[in-house]
Amino acid sequence: MPLFDFQCNQCDTVIEVLLSGDQPGPSTCDSCGGEVRRLLSSPAALKRMDGFFHKDNPSDAQLASKGLAKYVNRGDGTYEKASGSGPSIMSRDQLPL
Repeated sequence: MPLFDFQCNQCDTVIEVLLSGDQPGPSTCDSCGGEVRRLLSSPAALKRMDGFFHKDNPSDAQLASKGLAKYVNRGDGTYEKASGSGPSIMSRDQLPL
């Protein structure tokens, strides 16, 4: 089943919903009750990225060489950097929406 993104017209909240092809999806926002609309989003596909595929499990060094950062969930709501550049620790409460 595919994932679809919906955005509220009033409060701009974005939600991600797993729907089968015949399900209509939400019509109102859970946060404010406003009307929601389905967003256009790119499909997930296998993409070749200079030496590894999207579905491959590249090493930390390969990710860093492509300019990507890898974070690992520590289980307490924080993420610790495993490779690449960026902050060494991030909190899920501080992630951008």
